[in-house]
Amino acid sequence: MAGKNITEPKQAEANTDDAAFWGLTDKFIGFANEQAASNDVGVVNASFLFASARFNTFLIASQCGTKENFETEKAAALEYFVNQYKIALTEHMADYQAKFDTYVKSA
Repeated sequence: MAGKNITEPKQAEANTDDAAFWGLTDKFIGFANEQAASNDVGVVNASFLFASARFNTFLIASQCGTKENFETEKAAALEYFVNQYKIALTEHMADYQAKFDTYVKSA
């Protein structure tokens, strides 16, 4: 796919000033928190991860346009999304470590 970088979707690197990005993030987390109130939190987490993987795959497939292009791009896409998740998880873990007592109330 000449000139098109499939592994980096539009706006892949979230701009911290992007109100749409933060608004959607808050909605997704809010929905997960609502579900955790009446479901096992592990099930909610697994569902959230599965849904994200499914949507990421749809994104890449729809940008590729053909099955052949999808086959060509899937390894790079997998590496990209795994790396993005690792970066985000690492940042959030550092934040929780620094503010653990604020975020997690003792029973």
